[in-house]
Amino acid sequence: MEQEDINRKLREITKTLKSISSIGNNYMEYISALMYVRCYDRNIFKDILKTDLQDVRHIIYEIDNKISEIRSREKSYRLFDIIRFSEVINNENEVIFRKVIFDINDLISKLESLEDKGQNLLAESFEYIIMKAAQNGELISKNKEFYTPKGVVKALIKLLNIQNNMAIYNPACGTGNFITESAKYGKIFAFGEENDSSNYNICITNLFLHGVKNKRIQEKSIENVQDCDIALANPPFASDEINGNYKRIYYDYGISDTASSYTKFLVMMLEKIHRFGKIGIILPQGFLFKKKVSEYRVRRELIEKNYIDAVIALPEKLFYKTRIPVVILLVNKARRRKDVLFIDASREYISKKKTNILSVENQDKILDTYKQYKDILNYSHVADFKEIANNDFDLDVKKYVKVKNETEHINHLEIEKNLLKLEQEKIDVQDKISKLLEDIL
Repeated sequence: MEQEDINRKLREITKTLKSISSIGNNYMEYISALMYVRCYDRNIFKDILKTDLQDVRHIIYEIDNKISEIRSREKSYRLFDIIRFSEVINNENEVIFRKVIFDINDLISKLESLEDKGQNLLAESFEYIIMKAAQNGELISKNKEFYTPKGVVKALIKLLNIQNNMAIYNPACGTGNFITESAKYGKIFAFGEENDSSNYNICITNLFLHGVKNKRIQEKSIENVQDCDIALANPPFASDEINGNYKRIYYDYGISDTASSYTKFLVMMLEKIHRFGKIGIILPQGFLFKKKVSEYRVRRELIEKNYIDAVIALPEKLFYKTRIPVVILLVNKARRRKDVLFIDASREYISKKKTNILSVENQDKILDTYKQYKDILNYSHVADFKEIANNDFDLDVKKYVKVKNETEHINHLEIEKNLLKLEQEKIDVQDKISKLLEDIL
């Protein structure tokens, strides 16, 4: 089975589930629960072909009971806490629901025969339907989070160089794609927070399908988790739900309660990593140049402590349902260099109708430039402390990577030489034409 075929089949199943009016746009939570149940207990749907419609109710109650069992297994009272199939499935939609669970069982059974490969195909397909839901505006949470496209996730993970047995912290897990992508680079220990219940349910299923077993994802801040190797996030850009337990940290960094939520997330992440730890965070461009006291203080302290490794400007329209241009900020507490790399990747993308895409080539160019850590015309610049201080700690990438007009680099002598050559060729051609005409006449 090919990935594209599996994606299409799972997409069809989700559309069928969505057609049940009592489920509707909440279908991602319900499909998450069903897939978790089926992968957790491969025998739960084995008799579905044998059951007539009168016995479907029995299977529905079995599913609800299995969800309670999974909740205990995950040690999470929140997981699928409002998912009750017995309350949304009735006589009118039992036929549709029976088809859904039959199709899920059939798809997963085929993939299970492929063992690890099949599990990977299923996990990737689940991320595909998450992406499609995001494209349709069905993943907008109360915290105004935006689903992070795969190209951006992959670029950030590559830059952080995640390795085996690292502890990863994500204070805004969303649907879990940063953690699942990190897990592809080795065995990790994942710690994370997600306040939105819908995203939390999808996230736990996503991690389960990707085989991320060493995890601790919860609603509140994880107070006793420190000394992580990596902290990474695409935090909500506008959220009032910042945990009050971090007020001491805000005070230490000199930021107020009115500071932007993403600035607060950044300092929270600084507290979670050890003295050799790294941070990769996606921020709106405004953080780089805002004159507000809180943002200015954080920028200045990060520069003075020599923590900022790179500032990377990305193209606009990468995110579904918003045109906001963003940057990747890379922080390294143990860096030895005394300068900062600025990369302007804002013009490097594949254009689609509604969104732009960060292709593999675009990602690799960013990574190669980061590894080289040098000036590249119209693309990157390495700025020392003095240059940044002279700009009053304004980190706007366009202040450092100035796109120069190509006409400034024209070799005028070479152009004049070529023009003379063309003029001589013109004279030669005219002479030949004249001789031909003389012969004819």
